[in-house]
Amino acid sequence: MDANKHFRHALGAFATGVTVITTLSENGSPVGVTASSFNSVSLDPPLVLWSLAKTAGSRHAFCSSGHFAIHVLSSKQEGLSGQFASAGTEKFAGIAWDHGQLRSPIIDEYAALFECRTSYQYEGGDHIILVGEVINFDHRDEQPLLFHAGQYADAKPREPVATHAANTDDLGFVADDFLFYLLSRSYTQLSWPTRDRMKELGLSQTDYLILAFLGMNSATGAEELTRRLARIGVHADQQHLDGMVTRRLVDHDTDDRLEMSEKGRSDLIQTLVLAKSVEEDLFDHFTAAEIATTKSVLRKLIELTNDYI
Repeated sequence: MDANKHFRHALGAFATGVTVITTLSENGSPVGVTASSFNSVSLDPPLVLWSLAKTAGSRHAFCSSGHFAIHVLSSKQEGLSGQFASAGTEKFAGIAWDHGQLRSPIIDEYAALFECRTSYQYEGGDHIILVGEVINFDHRDEQPLLFHAGQYADAKPREPVATHAANTDDLGFVADDFLFYLLSRSYTQLSWPTRDRMKELGLSQTDYLILAFLGMNSATGAEELTRRLARIGVHADQQHLDGMVTRRLVDHDTDDRLEMSEKGRSDLIQTLVLAKSVEEDLFDHFTAAEIATTKSVLRKLIELTNDYI
């Protein structure tokens, strides 16, 4: 087996959902492909990504249209997946569809739908990575269509597995049920790749948190920004903010408020994409119930400790 085929088989060990992604060509004709590379990037702003082979005949349409619609397929849509994965030009033959909010073709049936405005495009080896801002979405109570080891698969519930205590041999004085220690150590280890990327981009932790704040909020005055950041433990004085303007990470709007620049947004997205990739790798080791419970506990901890800041 050659190296490429062996690598493809190894990737096939990771089960994914199946999507059909659509857009319009320059002459207004519907274009669509089947893809399993769909992933979420950010909740606020709502961003998703997927990748398209550079050799794909639909590359120009997707890279130039400025919009696309992602249809997450249900388990009963295996035939639709095959139809859009084919090399033929009549992929929409017999398919009921209509134009969405951005004019992307919207297929009538799906498990979930995300209508996106193309925000960024990145080189990814032999693929183009497209990041889209979600401007409309919908989901239905349908079992998802999965793809694993080169073939379609069904999702089956699994029994919860017992969790194991964290390894604290290197800090024997810390009990393995000490919440502060577990939160601190898990954050430090989880964020290591992201901090390396931030270092490559020349971003400090404060830079990153300011960009994340501006990404989730509208333009904000320097005094208001400093006050609100202080509530989450981020201390950014006027000198730091001025430095970010000089480095073209943030700009002033017409009312002299601070907003994220295009460079700042690009740096933030690159960091978020890596963070999401690390997160998804880790999620493969947990059940959906465990992940949901963990997020719920963390949100409640944040809510309960708001008054401490």
